[in-house]
Amino acid sequence: VAIFFIVPMIAGGSVNACQALERSKVSNFASTVAGGNHGTVYNALNSVGQSVATGKVASAVVANEHPDSPAPLSCTYDYWTSML
Repeated sequence: VAIFFIVPMIAGGSVNACQALERSKVSNFASTVAGGNHGTVYNALNSVGQSVATGKVASAVVANEHPDSPAPLSCTYDYWTSML
């Protein structure tokens, strides 16, 4: 159970599961737009996105999608499902 919660936060470089989810989505978006995980476009998009990834947007989204679940649980679940 601990691995389920700890891995996303370690991978996202945050102690906030929703911020880790946002950071992961920003990185994936930058990679999609740039066509890979390196280069000027990726670095620029990822850098800007990471600087504003506070977890507030992810918290609001999961609160709307899963109103009966605590945001950290929903963010962790969404993090894992986004990896599939």
